[in-house]
Amino acid sequence: MKKLILICLLFPVLTMAHVGAPSTIKVTTYNLGLAHTFIPFAKQRVKPLASSLAQYDSDILCLQEVWKKSDQRKVHKKLKKKFPYSFKTKIKNYREGSKPTCRIKEIFGEGKFVSCMQDQCGGKDGDDFTDCIIEQCGGALEKLKAENRTCASALMAQVGKSPIASILTLLNPLWRAGQFAYKGSNGLMLYSKYPLEDERYIDLKDVSTLNKRGALQAVANIKGKKIQVLCTHITADLSATVPYTGVFRDWEEENGEQMDRLLQVANQKLYPTVFLGDFNCGFEDPMAGILGELAGNCQKAIDWGYSDPLSEETRECTFCRDNLLNEGEESSVAIDHVFLKDLNALSSKVVFKEQITIEDKDKGFVKTQLSDHYGLEVEVEVELP
Repeated sequence: MKKLILICLLFPVLTMAHVGAPSTIKVTTYNLGLAHTFIPFAKQRVKPLASSLAQYDSDILCLQEVWKKSDQRKVHKKLKKKFPYSFKTKIKNYREGSKPTCRIKEIFGEGKFVSCMQDQCGGKDGDDFTDCIIEQCGGALEKLKAENRTCASALMAQVGKSPIASILTLLNPLWRAGQFAYKGSNGLMLYSKYPLEDERYIDLKDVSTLNKRGALQAVANIKGKKIQVLCTHITADLSATVPYTGVFRDWEEENGEQMDRLLQVANQKLYPTVFLGDFNCGFEDPMAGILGELAGNCQKAIDWGYSDPLSEETRECTFCRDNLLNEGEESSVAIDHVFLKDLNALSSKVVFKEQITIEDKDKGFVKTQLSDHYGLEVEVEVELP
C-alpha cells in the first residue's frame, strides 16, 4: 500500500519531467586566424587546430578565418564525424568595373600610389612598410579611391601576392581583378550536432572592403525546439594598418552597417536566436584590462534585446596581448561574442588558450598559440517542447 501511494505521488513529477523540460546546449565561436601571409605560422597551425577542434565537445560551432579551400578541407575532415551537420559556402570572388581594373596612369607616375610605394617605402618591410604607406602614400591612395574606387579596392585585396603578380592582375586587359582577398572567401564554417534547416547565406559584399563579409544563417532543430543561428565575421577596424577604400567614411562605419543589416535579418524570424562570431567590436572593461573596440556597434545588439555573456559574466579578452601570435603589442579586447535573444546563458568561458609547439623551417621549434584569437563557449538553457 505504501509503495502504491509513493508511486501515485511521484507519477505527476515523472510525467512533468518530460513536458517543457529544460535542457542545455554548448555553443562556441572561434576565429582560427588562418590568414596566410598575415598571421604567423598559419600553415603549421592548421593540423593542430583541426586536431584540437576534433577533441573539443560542443553542440554548435561557428568558425571564422578558414579562408583557404585546402584548410577548409582539413578542418572538415576532422570534424565531420563529430558534427554530422555543417554549412559553408563556395569560394567565389566578386568582380566589377572595367577591364583592366586599373590603368597604368592611375597607379604609376608622380603622386600615384604604386609609384609612391616604390619610391618612399621600397626598402622597408613588415610594420615599417605599413606605417610608411599610411604616412607617405595615404594621400595618393585617397586620390586613387576618388578616381577609381574599384581599382583602389582591388589593389588592397592583393594581400599575400607578390608585387609583380599583383600589378599584372590589376593591369590585365582580359579580366577584372577580384575585389576581395583570399579569392573571395568569407572564411566561415558552421557545425552542429543537431539538424540544420533553412540554411541561407547573408551576403554583405556590397558593404565589404578587403574581405568578403557575410553570415551563415540556419535554424537548428534541437529535439523539436527550433533555434535560429547566425555565424558571422564582420569588418575589423584596420585604420592603423590598412587605408580604407570602401563606400563609407571608415572601417567603423562599415562594421556598423554590417551589424545593422544582420540584426534586421535575424529579427525576421521569430525563433530564439544565437548570434555568434567575430564581431570586431567589444566593450571596455578597465577592471579586466580590456579596452573598448567599436563599442557603439556592439551596443546595437544589446539595443535589439540580445544579452552578451562575454561582457556580462566572463569579462575576459578574446584577442589578447599575452597571446604569443600577437607579439605582446596589441591591446586586449573582447571582440568574439555569443549574443543571445530569448535564451538564457547558464555559463560562459574563454577556450582554446593552450600553447603549442610547431616546427618552422627558418626558426626551428617555436612555441606559439593555436590562433591569434581565443574561443568563447557559452552553455545555453533550452526549454524543450
